[in-house]
Amino acid sequence: MTRRIIISALLAATAFLGAPMAFGKPLVLCSEFLGQLVSDSGQPVAGIRLTRTWKWAWTGDSGTDTTESAADGRFRFPEVTGRSFFASVMPHEPSITQEIIAERDGGPLSIWFTGKLNYDRNGELGRPLDMLCHLDREPQSTRQYSGTCEERTPQL
Repeated sequence: MTRRIIISALLAATAFLGAPMAFGKPLVLCSEFLGQLVSDSGQPVAGIRLTRTWKWAWTGDSGTDTTESAADGRFRFPEVTGRSFFASVMPHEPSITQEIIAERDGGPLSIWFTGKLNYDRNGELGRPLDMLCHLDREPQSTRQYSGTCEERTPQL
């Protein structure tokens, strides 16, 4: 009897809230990241392995993905989403840490590190992440992130 009541309540919640709301809408943990690796002289650097890690404090989930810089130094990490019914409906301050490490001859280099405090697409900086990342610089800190990357100036 109790099982039937629980199932009926879940079905009613699904019908009332809609399936996406009942099972949690996708939450953007990491926005798409477009970058280009360059040397200190500004020349593209190809063949560098890049590893992105993230950790979602709400659930304790974490993940890793990798890519490699192309001949023109460009690389891309896709958007990462998570799902949580309670994170979708309960007030809280999201906390997702993100880091990108470049594996270079001189050892690993943290080119991007940030704490994302929302679930918005492009919520890291409030605009798409299109970055120029330097392999020959020491990581610096800005108000929103640290590393060797800087926002690419839009081409007019």
